[in-house]
Amino acid sequence: MPTAKHSDFRSSGTRLGRTRRDQILRQATELFQRRGYSNTSLDDIASAVGIRREGIYYYFDNRAQILLNIVKPISLELLERMREVAASNMTPVQKLATAVERHLMHFEKRFGETKIALRDDYAAERDAVAAELGPIWQEYEELWISVIRDGQIRSLFNPDLDPKIAYYGIIGMCNSVARWYEPKAMLPVPRLVEVYVRMCLACLRRSDGEGLDVLASPVPRAS
Repeated sequence: MPTAKHSDFRSSGTRLGRTRRDQILRQATELFQRRGYSNTSLDDIASAVGIRREGIYYYFDNRAQILLNIVKPISLELLERMREVAASNMTPVQKLATAVERHLMHFEKRFGETKIALRDDYAAERDAVAAELGPIWQEYEELWISVIRDGQIRSLFNPDLDPKIAYYGIIGMCNSVARWYEPKAMLPVPRLVEVYVRMCLACLRRSDGEGLDVLASPVPRAS
Protein backbone atom coordinates (compact mmCIF):
# COMPACT_ATOMS: atom_id res chain seq x y z
CA MET A 1 0.00 0.00 0.00
CA PRO A 2 1.53 3.40 -0.95
CA THR A 3 2.25 6.03 1.66
CA ALA A 4 0.21 9.22 1.72
CA LYS A 5 3.05 11.18 0.10
CA HIS A 6 3.54 8.59 -2.64
CA SER A 7 -0.21 8.30 -3.16
CA ASP A 8 -0.59 12.06 -3.58
CA PHE A 9 2.23 12.13 -6.15
CA ARG A 10 0.81 9.30 -8.22
CA SER A 11 -2.77 10.50 -8.13
CA SER A 12 -1.90 14.00 -9.33
CA GLY A 13 0.43 12.96 -12.13
CA THR A 14 -2.15 12.60 -14.91
CA ARG A 15 -5.54 13.95 -15.87
CA LEU A 16 -6.96 10.45 -15.49
CA GLY A 17 -5.52 10.24 -11.98
CA ARG A 18 -7.05 13.56 -10.98
CA THR A 19 -10.38 12.57 -12.51
CA ARG A 20 -10.45 9.22 -10.72
CA ARG A 21 -9.47 10.83 -7.44
CA ASP A 22 -12.29 13.36 -7.84
CA GLN A 23 -14.72 10.53 -8.63
CA ILE A 24 -13.77 8.76 -5.42
CA LEU A 25 -14.27 11.92 -3.37
CA ARG A 26 -17.56 12.71 -5.10
CA GLN A 27 -19.00 9.25 -4.55
CA ALA A 28 -17.69 9.10 -0.97
CA THR A 29 -19.32 12.46 -0.24
CA GLU A 30 -22.66 11.23 -1.54
CA LEU A 31 -22.44 7.98 0.45
CA PHE A 32 -21.20 9.58 3.68
CA GLN A 33 -23.94 12.18 3.44
CA ARG A 34 -26.71 9.67 2.73
CA ARG A 35 -25.65 6.69 4.87
CA GLY A 36 -23.29 8.25 7.38
CA TYR A 37 -19.55 7.70 7.58
CA SER A 38 -19.75 4.76 9.98
CA ASN A 39 -22.13 2.90 7.65
CA THR A 40 -20.04 3.34 4.51
CA SER A 41 -17.16 1.00 3.70
CA LEU A 42 -14.34 1.25 1.18
CA ASP A 43 -16.09 -1.52 -0.74
CA ASP A 44 -19.20 0.68 -0.97
CA ILE A 45 -17.15 3.58 -2.32
CA ALA A 46 -15.29 1.40 -4.79
CA SER A 47 -18.55 -0.10 -6.05
CA ALA A 48 -20.08 3.36 -6.55
CA VAL A 49 -17.03 4.49 -8.53
CA GLY A 50 -16.93 1.28 -10.55
CA ILE A 51 -13.51 0.06 -9.47
CA ARG A 52 -12.16 -2.64 -7.20
CA ARG A 53 -11.42 -1.79 -3.56
CA GLU A 54 -7.69 -2.08 -4.25
CA GLY A 55 -7.98 0.73 -6.78
CA ILE A 56 -8.80 3.20 -4.01
CA TYR A 57 -5.39 2.62 -2.42
CA TYR A 58 -3.75 4.12 -5.48
CA TYR A 59 -5.20 7.48 -4.39
CA PHE A 60 -5.95 7.20 -0.65
CA ASP A 61 -4.38 5.13 2.11
CA ASN A 62 -7.64 4.50 3.97
CA ARG A 63 -11.20 5.66 4.56
CA ALA A 64 -10.10 8.31 7.09
CA GLN A 65 -7.92 9.99 4.47
CA ILE A 66 -10.91 10.20 2.15
CA LEU A 67 -12.96 11.75 4.96
CA LEU A 68 -10.30 14.35 5.70
CA ASN A 69 -10.04 15.32 2.03
CA ILE A 70 -13.78 16.04 2.15
CA VAL A 71 -14.11 17.89 5.46
CA LYS A 72 -10.79 19.71 5.84
CA PRO A 73 -11.28 22.16 2.94
CA ILE A 74 -14.70 23.25 4.18
CA SER A 75 -13.35 23.53 7.74
CA LEU A 76 -10.56 25.82 6.54
CA GLU A 77 -13.08 27.88 4.60
CA LEU A 78 -15.29 28.30 7.66
CA LEU A 79 -12.28 29.36 9.71
CA GLU A 80 -11.13 31.91 7.14
CA ARG A 81 -14.56 33.47 6.94
CA MET A 82 -14.81 33.62 10.73
CA ARG A 83 -11.44 35.37 10.85
CA GLU A 84 -12.88 37.98 8.49
CA VAL A 85 -15.91 38.44 10.73
CA ALA A 86 -13.86 38.78 13.91
CA ALA A 87 -11.48 41.30 12.32
CA SER A 88 -14.25 43.43 10.81
CA ASN A 89 -15.58 46.75 12.09
CA MET A 90 -19.09 45.34 12.63
CA THR A 91 -20.76 45.51 16.01
CA PRO A 92 -20.79 42.32 18.12
CA VAL A 93 -24.47 41.82 17.22
CA GLN A 94 -23.68 42.08 13.52
CA LYS A 95 -20.66 39.80 13.93
CA LEU A 96 -22.70 37.16 15.72
CA ALA A 97 -25.44 37.31 13.10
CA THR A 98 -22.90 37.10 10.28
CA ALA A 99 -21.08 34.20 11.94
CA VAL A 100 -24.30 32.20 12.21
CA GLU A 101 -25.23 33.09 8.65
CA ARG A 102 -21.87 32.04 7.21
CA HIS A 103 -21.84 28.82 9.22
CA LEU A 104 -25.25 27.80 7.90
CA MET A 105 -25.04 29.09 4.33
CA HIS A 106 -22.67 26.24 3.51
CA PHE A 107 -25.76 24.02 3.50
CA GLU A 108 -26.86 25.88 0.38
CA LYS A 109 -23.47 26.09 -1.31
CA ARG A 110 -21.92 22.71 -0.38
CA PHE A 111 -24.64 20.64 1.24
CA GLY A 112 -22.99 17.21 1.19
CA GLU A 113 -19.60 18.27 2.53
CA THR A 114 -21.18 20.50 5.18
CA LYS A 115 -23.51 17.77 6.40
CA ILE A 116 -20.59 15.35 6.74
CA ALA A 117 -18.35 17.88 8.49
CA LEU A 118 -20.96 18.94 11.04
CA ARG A 119 -22.73 15.65 11.67
CA ASP A 120 -19.66 14.19 13.44
CA ASP A 121 -20.48 10.48 13.17
CA TYR A 122 -16.91 9.32 12.59
CA ALA A 123 -16.02 8.32 16.15
CA ALA A 124 -13.85 5.44 14.94
CA GLU A 125 -11.52 7.95 13.27
CA ARG A 126 -11.63 10.53 16.04
CA ASP A 127 -7.88 10.55 16.70
CA ALA A 128 -6.93 10.93 13.05
CA VAL A 129 -9.56 13.60 12.48
CA ALA A 130 -8.65 15.48 15.67
CA ALA A 131 -4.98 15.59 14.68
CA GLU A 132 -5.86 17.29 11.39
CA LEU A 133 -8.89 19.36 12.30
CA GLY A 134 -8.35 20.02 16.02
CA PRO A 135 -6.27 23.20 15.58
CA ILE A 136 -8.70 24.52 12.97
CA TRP A 137 -11.78 24.05 15.15
CA GLN A 138 -9.96 25.33 18.23
CA GLU A 139 -9.23 28.65 16.54
CA TYR A 140 -12.78 28.74 15.18
CA GLU A 141 -14.12 28.33 18.72
CA GLU A 142 -11.83 31.03 20.11
CA LEU A 143 -12.99 33.53 17.47
CA TRP A 144 -16.66 32.88 18.26
CA ILE A 145 -16.00 33.26 21.99
CA SER A 146 -14.18 36.55 21.39
CA VAL A 147 -17.24 37.91 19.58
CA ILE A 148 -19.57 36.86 22.40
CA ARG A 149 -17.25 38.26 25.06
CA ASP A 150 -16.97 41.57 23.20
CA GLY A 151 -20.76 41.79 23.12
CA GLN A 152 -20.85 41.26 26.87
CA ILE A 153 -18.21 43.92 27.47
CA ARG A 154 -20.25 46.39 25.42
CA SER A 155 -23.41 45.50 27.40
CA LEU A 156 -25.11 44.04 24.32
CA PHE A 157 -25.18 40.40 25.44
CA ASN A 158 -26.08 38.86 28.79
CA PRO A 159 -22.99 39.29 31.02
CA ASP A 160 -24.06 36.39 33.25
CA LEU A 161 -23.48 33.84 30.51
CA ASP A 162 -20.21 31.92 30.29
CA PRO A 163 -19.09 32.83 26.74
CA LYS A 164 -17.69 29.35 26.08
CA ILE A 165 -20.91 27.65 27.17
CA ALA A 166 -22.87 30.16 25.10
CA TYR A 167 -20.73 29.25 22.10
CA TYR A 168 -21.30 25.54 22.65
CA GLY A 169 -25.04 26.12 22.82
CA ILE A 170 -25.13 28.20 19.64
CA ILE A 171 -22.81 25.99 17.59
CA GLY A 172 -24.59 22.85 18.80
CA MET A 173 -27.91 24.28 17.67
CA CYS A 174 -26.45 25.23 14.28
CA ASN A 175 -24.68 21.91 13.77
CA SER A 176 -27.83 19.96 14.56
CA VAL A 177 -29.17 21.15 11.20
CA ALA A 178 -26.90 18.52 9.63
CA ARG A 179 -29.04 15.77 11.19
CA TRP A 180 -32.48 16.82 9.98
CA TYR A 181 -32.32 19.40 7.19
CA GLU A 182 -33.38 18.29 3.69
CA PRO A 183 -32.96 21.13 1.18
CA LYS A 184 -35.65 20.02 -1.27
CA ALA A 185 -38.29 19.28 1.35
CA MET A 186 -37.93 22.19 3.78
CA LEU A 187 -37.60 25.95 3.88
CA PRO A 188 -34.75 27.43 1.82
CA VAL A 189 -31.42 27.99 3.54
CA PRO A 190 -31.64 31.83 3.61
CA ARG A 191 -34.93 31.56 5.50
CA LEU A 192 -33.41 28.96 7.83
CA VAL A 193 -30.54 31.37 8.48
CA GLU A 194 -32.96 34.15 9.38
CA VAL A 195 -34.71 31.94 11.93
CA TYR A 196 -31.48 30.75 13.49
CA VAL A 197 -29.95 34.22 13.71
CA ARG A 198 -32.94 35.43 15.67
CA MET A 199 -32.89 32.39 17.96
CA CYS A 200 -29.17 32.77 18.65
CA LEU A 201 -29.45 36.48 19.37
CA ALA A 202 -32.42 35.82 21.65
CA CYS A 203 -30.32 33.33 23.62
CA LEU A 204 -27.71 36.02 24.24
CA ARG A 205 -30.14 38.78 25.13
CA ARG A 206 -29.67 40.41 28.51
CA SER A 207 -32.08 39.28 31.21
CA ASP A 208 -33.41 42.83 31.59
CA GLY A 209 -34.38 42.87 27.92
CA GLU A 210 -31.96 45.69 27.13
CA GLY A 211 -28.90 45.71 24.90
CA LEU A 212 -30.25 44.48 21.58
CA ASP A 213 -33.48 44.25 19.70
CA VAL A 214 -33.54 40.76 18.21
CA LEU A 215 -36.38 41.39 15.80
CA ALA A 216 -34.87 44.63 14.58
CA SER A 217 -31.43 43.16 14.02
CA PRO A 218 -30.81 42.80 10.27
CA VAL A 219 -29.78 39.42 8.93
CA PRO A 220 -26.68 39.96 6.77
CA ARG A 221 -26.15 38.01 3.55
CA ALA A 222 -22.93 36.20 2.76
CA SER A 223 -20.71 37.77 0.17
